[in-house]
Amino acid sequence: MKKFVFALDKVLDYKEQVENNLKNEYSQIAKRVKDQEQRLEQLNMEFAGCRNEFEARKKQGCPVNVMITYDGYLNSIRMRIEAEKKILEELKIEEERKRQEMVRAKVETSSFERLKEKKKAEYDKDAQKQEEKFIEEFVSNLTSTRNAAQQASAV
Repeated sequence: MKKFVFALDKVLDYKEQVENNLKNEYSQIAKRVKDQEQRLEQLNMEFAGCRNEFEARKKQGCPVNVMITYDGYLNSIRMRIEAEKKILEELKIEEERKRQEMVRAKVETSSFERLKEKKKAEYDKDAQKQEEKFIEEFVSNLTSTRNAAQQASAV
């Protein structure tokens, strides 16, 4: 009997390639999200540190121009934080979209893999039946040959 060949192997290979590409893209986006979260955390820490420093300087008494400088700097950090939050939101949306694509690709690949397994099981079952049929015919022919030989020697 011929070796098992899955007719849709090329499609399965393509689906696996697409799935792997999506996994790579997803991991890259996830890394960008993590980097963006770290950037945002650093800005928040910088803002908190500067605010604490400003509060301490106000309690000690500082000139108005220094207060205006601190206030302007804190506002600029606040605006950067808001901008980085928007970027993070967009990245998270992109990450979720890519994750959904990856899941769909995995489902498609899995369905082809299950189909391949099913076809392989059918092939193995047919091969087993053919082997059993061959053995039965062989035994039957052997028995017929022996019976014919015994009848020929008896005559």
